Amino acid sequence: MSAKPSAREQHVEIPGMCFIRQPEGTRRCTLSAGHPGDHRHYYSGELRNGFRVGTSWPRRPRETQAD
Repeated sequence: MSAKPSAREQHVEIPGMCFIRQPEGTRRCTLSAGHPGDHRHYYSGELRNGFRVGTSWPRRPRETQAD
């Protein structure tokens, strides 16, 4: 039998991955944690030469993975 935690977690960080949510969307950044520049989701967008071009969006102040 496992014990349940007594305090509820506010959010969980995924180590090694940025995972910031796109504003007004469900996509999350697939780049490594601490990357420079815009966020990017590589598995979305139109197909070009058989590959997805991805979606990108700018950084926002004080954003967290739990947004």
